[in-house]
Amino acid sequence: MAEYKSIHGTKIQNYTSDPANPLTGEVWYNSTSNSLKYDAPLTAAWVTGNNLNTARRNVAGFGIQTAALCVGGFIPPVSALTESYNGTNWTEVNDLNTARDNIRGAGTTTAALVFGGDLRAPAPEYFAGTETWNGTNWTAVNTLNTGRSDGGASGNGTNTAALLFGGTTPPHSALTELWNGTNWTEVNDLNTSRTSLAGAGTQTSALAIGGQPPRTAETELWNGTNWTEVNDLNAARERQAANGSSNTNALNYGGDGGLALTESWNGTNWTETADLNTARQFLGGAGASNTSALAFGGLVPAGLTATTEEFSVSGGIKTIGTS
Repeated sequence: MAEYKSIHGTKIQNYTSDPANPLTGEVWYNSTSNSLKYDAPLTAAWVTGNNLNTARRNVAGFGIQTAALCVGGFIPPVSALTESYNGTNWTEVNDLNTARDNIRGAGTTTAALVFGGDLRAPAPEYFAGTETWNGTNWTAVNTLNTGRSDGGASGNGTNTAALLFGGTTPPHSALTELWNGTNWTEVNDLNTSRTSLAGAGTQTSALAIGGQPPRTAETELWNGTNWTEVNDLNAARERQAANGSSNTNALNYGGDGGLALTESWNGTNWTETADLNTARQFLGGAGASNTSALAFGGLVPAGLTATTEEFSVSGGIKTIGTS
C-alpha cells in the first residue's frame, strides 16, 4: 500500500492545534486532541422541507433556519397570516393587525418587527405602519416617516434595532430609516434609488442587494453611517431573498432574472453556489449566515408556492480517527 509521503511528497504534519487555513484535502495530526484530521471539500446544497400551511408571495421573512417567521403576503387578497417555523414544521399563529404584502421585517420568533408594505385597497397604498411581535401577539407602534413597500431590510436577531432602505414610495426610493426600538429616524440615503431589492445584516452592518429599475446587480454596504458601493452580484436580479449576520457574510437567492440562483458574499465578492430546487421570485428568507438559510413561499411559473427549502454547507475540518 502506498504511503502518504510517496503520494504527496511530505509526511503528515504534527500540530498542537488545527491549522488556521488548511488546504483542501490536507491531512494532519493534532497532538492535543490525539486525532488525525483532514480538510474536506465544502459542499453546498438546498434540501426541500415541509411546506407553509398557506402558499403566498410578497411575504416578510426573518429569523434563523430552525426558528423563523413568515408574515403577511399576497394570496390574493393581501394577507395578515403569520406562520412560525420550528426547524421541521410551520404553525399558524396570531395574525397581523393590518393585512399587507411587499412587507419587510426583522427579529426572531419571539421578538419581531414588521414595517411598511402595500395595502392594495383597492389600488396600491404604500403603508407606513409598524407592528411588534412578543411571541404571541402583534401590537401597532410608531410608524415609518415615509410609507413604502418592497424595500430592503436588516435587523438580524432583534426587534429593537432595524434598518429599512429603498422601496416604492412611489416612485422608487433611496430613503433609509433606522428603528431604535421606539421611533424611526431618517438617516443617509442609498447611493442608488431602487425597489424590489434584498437586505441582509444588522442595523449597523448591512447590505443592499440588487433591485430595479432597471434590474441591477448593484450591492451597497452600510457601516452604520453611510452606504458605499461594493462589488456587484454575478447576476442582476430583483424580487429575491437574502440573509446574513453582517455586511461581511450574506446569502442571496431566487428572484426575477436569477430565479434559482444562489450567491454567497464573503465581505468582498459574490460567488455562485448551489441553486434552489424550486426557482421562484417574491419569496421569503431567513438565516444567520451564508452557510445556513431558509427559503419559503413565493411565485413560480405555475402560480403561488408553499415550498420550503433549507440551505447548508458541509465539509471543512473532519476527524478521521483518534489514538
